[in-house]
Amino acid sequence: MKDKPKIYNQDVLHHYQNPYNKGKLDDPDFSVTEENPNCGDRITLQLKLKGDEISKVKFDGHGCVLSIGAASILTQMVRGLSVGEASELTLDDLVDNMGNPPKMRRNCVSLSLDALKDALSEW
Repeated sequence: MKDKPKIYNQDVLHHYQNPYNKGKLDDPDFSVTEENPNCGDRITLQLKLKGDEISKVKFDGHGCVLSIGAASILTQMVRGLSVGEASELTLDDLVDNMGNPPKMRRNCVSLSLDALKDALSEW
């Protein structure tokens, strides 16, 4: 029997099974929820700023391997960045940090990034 192709790399699976920065912040400066109505994924991203630097970031919600894995990875990417630096992050930046997940599932990957962009647009 032929092995099934692996669509998730081990790092993404680790972030899904043991997500970093999952939970809620006390008194966040920004809290944005994004939802994918096609599959039911829902991510709330919360940020705390110190000046113009993202000092704390957490996410909460539910979803597939890619949406939770992406949220966990994104929270690690943005902590310590300025609002300007975080605003410049692209889907390609996140995808590169995830080991290039399937293109047909980019809507799952982009959920937390969309929440980040929405939050920072309010700044």
